[in-house]
Formats: sequence, structure tokens, C-alpha cells
Amino acid sequence: MATERSLSYSFIAALGATVGVFAWSLVLVVVELMAALLTYFYLSIFQREWFGSLIGFSREVLNFCIGQLELWFPAFTNQANATLIGELAPKSMLLLLIGLVVGALIRALFWVASRTYHALAG
Repeated sequence: MATERSLSYSFIAALGATVGVFAWSLVLVVVELMAALLTYFYLSIFQREWFGSLIGFSREVLNFCIGQLELWFPAFTNQANATLIGELAPKSMLLLLIGLVVGALIRALFWVASRTYHALAG
């Protein structure tokens, strides 16, 4: 026989679940940030040739983004060059791309681990 839960219990459980999701998201962001920085440091210290080629690739991505910005928003090109684009360098773009890739890999690993655990636990 199922027990009925009160409205206040449901509200408190929902509030607790929301706080738990925000806490888990914060932990995941910190883990992703540290992993991205460690990956960047490893590449810059131990894999110099590959790091240089990745910087060249990130320069191409940055130039592509600048070209798209100029194409889609020609009125804001000068303002964007003075602010956003002036601050981004190929190494900054590389760090951003490494962060995105490492974050996606970490989230995929957690997703696979969670699905495997739930499949084995029943």
C-alpha cells in the first residue's frame, strides 16, 4: 500500500533535489576547470610540438569566428574588435576549446558510469 506524502514533504524534497543538483553542477564545473587547466599545462610543458599545432588550429578557429562575426554583424565589427576580439588570443581560444572538449569528455564519462551503475543495480 502506497503511503501518501504531504504537500510540504513534496516541497521540501523538491527543494532538496534542486539544491543537490546545483551543488553537483558546481562540483562538476570545478572538476572540469581543473582538468582543463591540467591538460593545458601538460600539453604546453611535455607536448610542445602538438601544443604548437593546436595553437595554429585555434588561430584558424578564432579567425573563422571573427569572419562570421563580421559577416553576420557588420555594424558591430569595430566595437567587437576593440573589446572581445582584442582580448582573445590563439592561446586563450585554445584554452577555451580544451575546456569544452575536456568538459564534454568528463560529462560523458559520468553519464556512462551512471548508466552502467543503474543497469547493474537494477
